[in-house]
Amino acid sequence: MGVLVSAEWLSERVQSVRVLDVRGEVLATEPRYQAYPERYREAHIPGAVFCDWRGDFTDPASDVPVTVASPQRFAADATRLGIGDSTTVVAYDTYFSVLAGRIAWVLLSYGHGAAHVLDGGLEAWRAAGLPLEAGDVEPAPADPPHPVPQSLEGIVDLAGVRDRIAEGVQIVDARSTAQYTGSETHARQAGHIPGALSVPYTELLDAHGRFLGAGELAERLRTAGVALDQPVVAYCNGGVSATAVATAARLAGAPRVEVYDGSWNEWGNRADTPIER
Repeated sequence: MGVLVSAEWLSERVQSVRVLDVRGEVLATEPRYQAYPERYREAHIPGAVFCDWRGDFTDPASDVPVTVASPQRFAADATRLGIGDSTTVVAYDTYFSVLAGRIAWVLLSYGHGAAHVLDGGLEAWRAAGLPLEAGDVEPAPADPPHPVPQSLEGIVDLAGVRDRIAEGVQIVDARSTAQYTGSETHARQAGHIPGALSVPYTELLDAHGRFLGAGELAERLRTAGVALDQPVVAYCNGGVSATAVATAARLAGAPRVEVYDGSWNEWGNRADTPIER
């Protein structure tokens, strides 16, 4: 089964999976990164646990915001959220599924294969007429605890993305066209990684926030110049909305898909990284 699941699929299994409510937003003004636990408490999918994407599964010591946690911190966060080695996880949000997508991508990259995103997010659940509940859900820690993973595959750091560029791997920019061209930026430098292809992530979703079908995703990616028989590295500002491009590329059949963790928050704020406009 792929990373995406439907509201109907989840409704049949909601009692036996760990559901994570990852509601939040990325704003144009500071502080840009927001989480909305109060909205979770007002109404959420039954049994869902709130997951703060700004801190859970991230490295608090990093100078670049929301970069991936160490294996030890990842295992500790998973255990605290009630996620064991064999727990099926479904994450959702109300922000284009990219916050949930980031959480699922980290889980998958650390080898937790049963990690999924609710396609269409909370609105898909509401549209299906499914029930909600209020209040907080405090999960029991996973027993046994989630093991500390031995490797990270699917997320690359600055050195990794430089290696991929040297290898000729295609780089895909998930940000808006304005940020890609350099007319808008959230970093010290404006523009994009030299040679990167532009695929704004919002163009991969329909009007209801669901991913387009695999055939249409493949067509949109090919139109943007992406060769789907070749590996892909996707980036955005913080390695979050890039997960939508990564998911789309995977659905369209790309053989190896990775996300650049620091993305433009890192690349665009350094003096030793080339910029193209």
